[in-house]
Parts: sequence; structure tokens; C-alpha cells
Amino acid sequence: MTRPRSDMPEESRRYGLGFWLQPSGEGVELHGYDAGVSFRSTYDPLSAITATVVSNTSEGTWPIETLLDERMSN
Repeated sequence: MTRPRSDMPEESRRYGLGFWLQPSGEGVELHGYDAGVSFRSTYDPLSAITATVVSNTSEGTWPIETLLDERMSN
């Protein structure tokens, strides 16, 4: 499920089977949103860090996701 099946270079991500994968390394992400809620959880096995963001708006997690991407990539 975490083996890359396709590349999404415009989003700097790869996709497995049900999991978004970080551009390099072994990190995995789950994303989802619907009317009134959004969710993202990222796990990096190399650092053993899990970061989860939940919002009560459809697009509410995106600003925090950007910040987490910056912090977790360093």
C-alpha cells in the first residue's frame, strides 16, 4: 500500500494504494474532506513523528498543512 504507484510532481507527492507518499523517504499521509470538515494525518517513520490536523471547515487544514510540510521537511 505504501509502494509508489504514481507520481504527482506538481504536488510534490507520490501515491500508493490509498496513501499519499512524501516525495522521497517513507512518510505516508491520509487526506480527506467533505462539506464542513477536513482532515490530514502524516507519519514519518524515520523520525517517528505523527502530525494530525482536523478542521471544521472544508479547506481549513490547508494553511496548517503547508506549515507542517515546511517543518517536517527540515
